[in-house]
Amino acid sequence: MRRARHALPPERKIGPVLDALEAAYGRPRWQGGEEPLAVLVRGILSQNTSDVNSARAFDELMGEFGTWEAVAAAPVGQVARAVRCGGLAGQKAAAIKAVLEWLGGRGGYSLEFLADLDAAQAERALTAVKGVGIKTARLTLLFGFGRPVFVVDTHVVRVSRRLRLVPERCGREKAHGLLDALVADDRKYSGHLNIIAHGRRVCHARSPQCVGCCIRPWCVHVRGDAAATGVR
Repeated sequence: MRRARHALPPERKIGPVLDALEAAYGRPRWQGGEEPLAVLVRGILSQNTSDVNSARAFDELMGEFGTWEAVAAAPVGQVARAVRCGGLAGQKAAAIKAVLEWLGGRGGYSLEFLADLDAAQAERALTAVKGVGIKTARLTLLFGFGRPVFVVDTHVVRVSRRLRLVPERCGREKAHGLLDALVADDRKYSGHLNIIAHGRRVCHARSPQCVGCCIRPWCVHVRGDAAATGVR
């Protein structure tokens, strides 16, 4: 008897799910972008706020100081005032200052030296800095360097739990490891972006739009089946 698609194990489910998402959203590819240090600072500023607010906070920071050298020389309180529109200003300012202190101690405000390390070494170097977690480190590696690492945010963990690509109550840190091992390197960039797009447009935290969802056949959560299956 053929196994129902929603009951497939993660390693058999992930390929068809990513295929369906690519059919819906395309297959974005990394083509370079901002300097890695800017990506890292944007990652810090994105914590617990909206994309709009974090982008505004970054613009305010650079509008106030202009260069990383100026940010490094400024008191943490002044940096916090510049990024206050993004929330958690004191915490984020302290993390930015810690990054710049670390880089200043190495002789320059650049992360290009990470290109000489493998992904695991680079991740360890970044997460050793106070205020830089695994998500921010991997955002830096994925978007700043095009390295094949999988990044888990709120949307990714929600969609992955509902599909049971990770356990239902899996935390983000564990999900980073599980999904990084599950998703092929050449699909980590597009997979990350497409799952986020799907989480924003269809698989909402509340009232997900299950009817017409392109990955519904692989989903355990589907609202219409929840009462019958007993899963959430």
